Amino acid sequence: MTEVTSDDSEFGPSQNRAVPEHDLILAVDLGSSSVRASAYLLNGARLEETTEFRNTEQSADGTFDPHVLTELTEEVISSCLARVRLLTERPRFIAAAWTSFAMSWLGVDRAGRPVTPVYTYSDARSGPFADSLRQELVQQGSLDDAWQRTGTPIHTAYAPAQLLRLAAEEPDLLKQVACWQTLAASLFARWRGQPHAPISNSEAGWTGMLNRRTFAWDEQLVRRVGVDSRQLPPVFDYANDTAGLAAPWASKWPELAHTHFFLAVGDGAGANLGSGCSDNTRIALTIGTTAAMRVVLPNDPQPGERGAGGNGVQPTPAGLWSYPIDSKRWLVGGSLTDGGSLFSWLRETLAVQDTVALLASAADLAPDAHGLTLLPFLRGERAPGWATEAALSISGISPATTPAHIVRAAFEAVALRFRLIYDRLAPLLPPGAEIVASGGALQDNGLWRQILADVMQTPVHLIDVEEATSRGAAILALQALDLPQPPDPPTVHTSLPDRDAGAAYAEALRRQQELYDRVIARP
Repeated sequence: MTEVTSDDSEFGPSQNRAVPEHDLILAVDLGSSSVRASAYLLNGARLEETTEFRNTEQSADGTFDPHVLTELTEEVISSCLARVRLLTERPRFIAAAWTSFAMSWLGVDRAGRPVTPVYTYSDARSGPFADSLRQELVQQGSLDDAWQRTGTPIHTAYAPAQLLRLAAEEPDLLKQVACWQTLAASLFARWRGQPHAPISNSEAGWTGMLNRRTFAWDEQLVRRVGVDSRQLPPVFDYANDTAGLAAPWASKWPELAHTHFFLAVGDGAGANLGSGCSDNTRIALTIGTTAAMRVVLPNDPQPGERGAGGNGVQPTPAGLWSYPIDSKRWLVGGSLTDGGSLFSWLRETLAVQDTVALLASAADLAPDAHGLTLLPFLRGERAPGWATEAALSISGISPATTPAHIVRAAFEAVALRFRLIYDRLAPLLPPGAEIVASGGALQDNGLWRQILADVMQTPVHLIDVEEATSRGAAILALQALDLPQPPDPPTVHTSLPDRDAGAAYAEALRRQQELYDRVIARP
């Protein structure tokens, strides 16, 4: 192991505002595992004493109860503000910014009351509808065009398949929906005393129904899934903001009564910017519960490049997604449904008593020396194959197989899936582009970071950053306000690649792909 320590009309573009040093930004992170709120100084520093969080609980079908999430979000904001009041006599928030797990999608009635659960990327019921729609588009010869128009595949992680399932299985519920909202939009509408609110093109992109060429809802797909376009919210850049809270929120949160609220963006965008990965010289690799590799690209393809349908939009690489951060930037990459969740499941299933000893035993093994080939799809596959029916598969188990063998094989298997994403991103990267690693599953796991470096055959730099996603929200607010940007988080460890290990993992990748082709049927 080689590691080196080292009302819609009220929304408009923000104007430059002269602000004193003691002013603050509220950042709210609506995560799939917790809801968090923190106050940030204008230099990008988080006031640690102000951070509040509440853990969330997802249903087995991949949905959330919107009433529970509303209560938790309002609790963390109230608690965060209470902490701020202890630090300063007259706190003044010049902006509120937020990120949200993506996608989040729920229906509200004419009064703005939620009538559906919050649907998410981990939907567990719409697989047959995704497969049917995909096959239909294949027969029409329009699947690739749909992918390029929206930047997303047809998959259970996105709204089209989920809306088709609702129409077929829960039509009475669907009839109650007057407007579709993201979780963040529904919360802000509630605090504004309005039935609904606009959403950012970032969040709209994560639904799989935004047209990348027009930054508006994709008419073809919307029509196909049977949604009335009048039920969809207006779409703007996140930097279009508004101020003013309705009762009782204006009195409950007086510091926010006149604060400018920006539209929420997808949490992946926040994580990239919060990690210092704001252009294509730095690729963000994150492993938490889930996992992702993402890069920020400008919305300025080369002259003459026709891109996604002839208007100069840069094509989405095969097997990946492309979401807007705003009208000037794209977030391109791929996600894995299981990252740290796979390790957590293995520890529980294998009844591990001593995780430190287990990791030490796994680290003592040579690369790919366990005799196992593993497909790490505990909850299905996203990038790059998007197989809705994919399941966790382990080939090669024998009486000699130990928990350390299985755990190391799992780390390697996830890294091999990242290699497939990395290879697809490579044409978009300049020479010397760095991989920047973060996330709770990597922070204290040097073995996994080394495996990633060996598989990718490039250094992997672990950065020192806490609350990267909410930090990214604060940075987005600073950018919208045209204020100076904070420095990138420092690198604390660098894992250097080993050439011999790379050769072993190249063979492991070949075996993994062979197993994938053998056991995962494609429509």
